[in-house]
Amino acid sequence: MHLMNPIAFSMVLKEDGQEQRLLEMVRSAGFDGVEPTFLPESSLPCSADPRASAQRLRKLADQVGLRLPSMRGGPGFWPTFASDDPANRRLAVELAEKALEALAIMGGDTLLIVPGQWEPHQMYGAIWNNALQTAREIASIAKKANLRIALENVENRFLLSPLEWRRFLDQVGSPRVRMYFDVGNVVYLGLGHPQQWMAELGREYIARIHFKDAMIRGPLTYLLEGQVDWPAVRTAMRAMGYSDWVGVELALPAHHPEAMLAGTYQAARAIVNEAP
Repeated sequence: MHLMNPIAFSMVLKEDGQEQRLLEMVRSAGFDGVEPTFLPESSLPCSADPRASAQRLRKLADQVGLRLPSMRGGPGFWPTFASDDPANRRLAVELAEKALEALAIMGGDTLLIVPGQWEPHQMYGAIWNNALQTAREIASIAKKANLRIALENVENRFLLSPLEWRRFLDQVGSPRVRMYFDVGNVVYLGLGHPQQWMAELGREYIARIHFKDAMIRGPLTYLLEGQVDWPAVRTAMRAMGYSDWVGVELALPAHHPEAMLAGTYQAARAIVNEAP
């Protein structure tokens, strides 16, 4: 089966007068969409004014022919989502509510959230229970909004295997909360082989997929320059019938971003579409 996954570029869009130019570059490179980042202020969109900032980005994206299928929740969830302090966890829920409002305006359906991080003073069981409580609260908000939350595997020292992820998501108990699977992060963190994670989790648990490349235990690299076994990843995607969006999550370079975007899109398209 030959799947044509639409491809989005994940990025921060600062309100600095360069927003339209950046979006035009992304579209010119071939990308189908953009995955923006939800920052506190001076970005599109932002938590300081989620509704108006999301409307501005939606208008700009429509003008250049880009879709906004998903959004990264930003750094605010790292210290709050699994905190021992109930007030901090409440901040995570409130931030998610604002982000979901912005996402709906932009026409997306999936909000990426980092499920907290394991702090030195915490027992692992505590971060598990705290994150579980927060995820359940946010799930109810996502259900009302008819949107979904996708928790990402990152360098937070929490949820370190496919079996942990399955157990955690099962305990959340909501189809509105799934996983945003980052291929490169598995290799970067030395946590095994992405294709095996995908085989164990499958479409039942994986809502969306991020592409980046990496050397084993770091550093991160551009696509096709690291140690990710991309043919095996593509085979795993096809085995699970994944025809949804792929987000490419890489920082834009200061110089010649157009060349980086064009090369990155071509690499991502080759990865997902190359005949077996």
